[in-house]
Amino acid sequence: EPDQGNSCAGNDHTPHPFTSSVLRFFNVFSMAPLSAAVLAISSVLVAPSVAADPAPPCKRFDEIYATGKELCENMWSDSFVYEEDESKAFTMWFWDKTNPNDATSRDLGLLTGKLDVCLLESLHKDAPGPEPDNFTECQPWKSNSCCAYQTVSSAQKMKEAYGVQYHWDRCGPLSPECERFFVQEACFYECDANA
Repeated sequence: EPDQGNSCAGNDHTPHPFTSSVLRFFNVFSMAPLSAAVLAISSVLVAPSVAADPAPPCKRFDEIYATGKELCENMWSDSFVYEEDESKAFTMWFWDKTNPNDATSRDLGLLTGKLDVCLLESLHKDAPGPEPDNFTECQPWKSNSCCAYQTVSSAQKMKEAYGVQYHWDRCGPLSPECERFFVQEACFYECDANA
């Protein structure tokens, strides 16, 4: 039975600070790879807002989004579109020494030179580079990261980075699998030069 008891989402119009070029999405209903769900950016960077607006009411993901496709296209304020071809996708996590997202950027024509600049603002470094040995929370990007250790030193630090409105557990405790999804998504957004 999938863990559907918790949701950190507000409604499908709440802006979210996390955007990227393309990424393989994991179905938050089951935490298994959603083979056909791939996201692509609509070239809009959503800036985080930490105004004193009241938080939207808490709801389960399955009460907000009927499908994984609907979640992909609405959770991040129209920043992503559903794409069935996974070869056009970045991955939020990888185990190899080489970041597979670099090749994806080249294949999609999004990278015409070297990955020597971090394109996103806010908490990102100006240029990607190595991080210290204690850089473990977002380990895949340790050798070439757009995030600094201080930004992603722990899941707690990432959760709090954009203010209370974006705490992924603001509606209550998450399952370990659900929390890991949000950590992986935050690492991808904060650390990957392709984001």
